[in-house]
Amino acid sequence: MVSMLGNGLQVFAMLAALLSAAVLLVGVKGRRERLVNAGYLMVFGTTIALTLCIAIILACFVTENYSLAYVVSNYPNTDSALKPLYEVSAVWAGRQGSLLLWTWLISLFGSVVAWKRMRATDDLSSSALAVAQIIVALFAATLVFSESNNPFMATAPEFLNADGTLAGKIGGMNPLLMHWAMILHPPATFIGYAGMTIPFAYAMAALITGDLSARWVELCDRYAVFSFIFLTIGMALGAVWAYVVLGWGGFWAWDAVENASLMSWLTGVALIHSFTLYRKRGCFKRWSMFSATITFIFVVLGTFITRSGLVQSVHAFAEDPVSTYFFLGIMVAAGMAFLIGLLYRHGQMDDDDEIESLVSKNGSYYITNLVMIVSAVLVAYLTICSALPTWMPLGGKVIPAGAYSAVARPVGTLLCLLMAVCPMLGWRKTDGAAFARTMRVPLISGAVLFAGLMALFVTKFMPEYDAIVAAGGPAARALVEQGPKLYYFALTVLGFAAAALLFTSSLYLLSRGVRARMRNKGENPVLATCNLFRRSPAQAGGYLTHLGVAIVLVGLVGSSMYVQEQTLDLEAKPGTSGRVGAYELTFAGQREYTDSNDDLIKEVTLTVTDASTGAQLGTLAPSMEVSASNTGQQTLHAGVLTFPMEDLFVAFQGLNANGTLSINVKINPLILLNWIGAGVTVLGIVLAFTPRRATPLLAADERAAAAGASPETVAVSAKGGRRG
Repeated sequence: MVSMLGNGLQVFAMLAALLSAAVLLVGVKGRRERLVNAGYLMVFGTTIALTLCIAIILACFVTENYSLAYVVSNYPNTDSALKPLYEVSAVWAGRQGSLLLWTWLISLFGSVVAWKRMRATDDLSSSALAVAQIIVALFAATLVFSESNNPFMATAPEFLNADGTLAGKIGGMNPLLMHWAMILHPPATFIGYAGMTIPFAYAMAALITGDLSARWVELCDRYAVFSFIFLTIGMALGAVWAYVVLGWGGFWAWDAVENASLMSWLTGVALIHSFTLYRKRGCFKRWSMFSATITFIFVVLGTFITRSGLVQSVHAFAEDPVSTYFFLGIMVAAGMAFLIGLLYRHGQMDDDDEIESLVSKNGSYYITNLVMIVSAVLVAYLTICSALPTWMPLGGKVIPAGAYSAVARPVGTLLCLLMAVCPMLGWRKTDGAAFARTMRVPLISGAVLFAGLMALFVTKFMPEYDAIVAAGGPAARALVEQGPKLYYFALTVLGFAAAALLFTSSLYLLSRGVRARMRNKGENPVLATCNLFRRSPAQAGGYLTHLGVAIVLVGLVGSSMYVQEQTLDLEAKPGTSGRVGAYELTFAGQREYTDSNDDLIKEVTLTVTDASTGAQLGTLAPSMEVSASNTGQQTLHAGVLTFPMEDLFVAFQGLNANGTLSINVKINPLILLNWIGAGVTVLGIVLAFTPRRATPLLAADERAAAAGASPETVAVSAKGGRRG
């Protein structure tokens, strides 16, 4: 019964989405208001059907209803206090549920647009909704026409007892997913992915209707920023999860799915920048449409990679031909629609995208966008090149993480330098004398900060580099593969220089805004700061975001370039010790036990002391969990001691052949700055998203809609033309 109801709702949602798209397009073309209104109602109907699908699966998890195979495969078999939350996160823990969640979220964004634009039912919004509904229909079709994607497949009778309970321990949620970060990481990422459908839909709507003014950007700008916030949060939470759960001591491995998120994040930066210039300066029109389109394509590419079997990944699902063809078709269709629409409307576009001088805000935005797009395309190509034919460059080859890092480090440094200098430049052209005056304070203060970072480099990182190379092993080989020592040190120096300048320039611009309010409004520093973010949230939030990026860059230099790693083989005798860097790790005991789910837990206790002074720094209890219900899958639970300058990361990897304990130890310098910087960055983006006053065009649009005027009349009136 549950299976039939769920399948029926999925089919209804697919058909309603297709019908609403057709009705909206016909209604817009024929100026038939009743059809348009019906299309809006069908958008809500699609969302209601998909909401019921989500509710059914959630109810099955909460009530332990095993009639669906998806519930059997993903039920959280644990006695953790977080189990009620794991039951919720189980809805999207598997491939079927995650795809349903994504489809529902796209539909939900469409309903929000429909709700907000119901009074106006303007051609742009109606056409954008039609595009979004086509996408919903295609996503829903992958649920309907593929058994491996369908979350409502019934459980085979042999797996159930007569009372509906499971006949033995079968399946269950992957233990790696039972962590607080994985409760939040997938939905945050999927909200970001789904929201990026709206800018693409509005870009297509602008090409369909021929309204190439900034109006379409005004209508979808906040959806883009909102989605970008969640993309950023999703990536940060994924990094936290990887660091504390996977047991390899890192937060980024250039895995295919990590790369998929990074691609859309990079193009999302270009999208936000392009929208800003389109709204404020009337330029970057083609950039805005292109960025919206390629961001959507890369979002779909992410799920294409994980579901097609094209690339191997720890996050990937089993290969599914239906997903392969559907998602490939969506990407190709999106690209072709953009190109055809752009060619068709080419004559109607102004040449406002021309750059008079690269040494200007316009020019720096252009270069930043170019670097972001090229970087995203390069990451995409390197990610899928293992599946490409051998006659293509790098075809058939798996690109190691070190190769990505070798490219990303200089490119990231260049981007941070651009971010530091761009706000100081003038529009169209930059006056050299004015630029020099503006840069004087950031350069001087940046030099002071840079000197401090260089002291850290000379006293800490240079010796650690030599120590890592001298110790040998995988860490030393990875370091040497990055290039000569002089080049590696030069990258570090440039990274610190870029971070110092970005930090001081962002702080200078924020403080300049505060001082201006204090001088002009007579406000105290606290009130002036609050009002700066309240009155100019986009600008002030942007500077705060840049400040966070500078902090992250310093953290990345330490935590990705100067990580000490060593594996200790300790005898299981109390008092046995080994040294890594400045830390002495002493074996204090071990224990084995089974939890309530019959999972075997192997735990060792280690005391940590300062190797030079003997002072005790703490105790760690890393463990290994062997799952009873997931064919003996091993999950490492690392122990971490956090200090202001570094983390001591310890993972118990089991017993060696000779009976000794294998203890993997990493010292991650400055990693705390990654989490602090990420938090500041997200806070800046959120503050930039705070409500601002409606633009005259949108305000007029809403007033006219309430009065019964047509959107076309409003558009002419807003541009200063006659009322029809």
